[in-house]
Amino acid sequence: MKKINTILAAFGALLMLSVTAANSVEFKAGVSANGMAAYANAKETIKGTGAHRTTSEEAVLATSFASIFAEISSEEMMGLGFGVSYAPEVVDLDKETRHIGIGPDTGTGIDADGGVQSVSAKINDLVSVYLTLPVGDTGAYVKAGYIQATMVTEESLATGSKYEDVDMTGTQVGGGYEGSLGDMAFWRAEGSYQMWEDISASGSESNNGATDSSKNKITAELGSVTGSLSIGMKF
Repeated sequence: MKKINTILAAFGALLMLSVTAANSVEFKAGVSANGMAAYANAKETIKGTGAHRTTSEEAVLATSFASIFAEISSEEMMGLGFGVSYAPEVVDLDKETRHIGIGPDTGTGIDADGGVQSVSAKINDLVSVYLTLPVGDTGAYVKAGYIQATMVTEESLATGSKYEDVDMTGTQVGGGYEGSLGDMAFWRAEGSYQMWEDISASGSESNNGATDSSKNKITAELGSVTGSLSIGMKF
């Protein structure tokens, strides 16, 4: 629902801009091929207490995905443009499998949560709402905006818990160059940097209810860079 509201709000703003400046607006729409490289620093804490229950890992991933976009710009506002892009699927993260060792748990005996644990996820529904501003008449432009996506978790945990899906939000800055392909078509090359807010996901079950309300928890810091090649039409 959050993604739908963002898209509806973005297109509502596009419509308002077109009505208020109908004599000087330009519409653009197209498709993009995107390549993304991301860095993540993640930490997982298994419910309960004990030093053996927290692990951390750094990872770098690369992925490619397709997206669509629509924009409107106004000559009366120095070419300022407003746009929205959408990618239904971004990346399937590799499954991570590891063994949780059996060991003492705060002096109460054997750790019942020991065993094999696997976690995987995929990132879907990447929405970007952004502004663009041309740099003179060179074809170059700068860009800044808001981004959000959904991380869908899939896991098999020895603890019997499940992780919730996570709404990811952040901001992006970038720039690019646009060239013409005839009177109505155009091409575009762009680079951008995404600054994601820290991610946090909690498991579905606490350890021992009222006596120990701790849950499995994953936290992560994430940053990414994206390069895009686009083609589209202008009206």
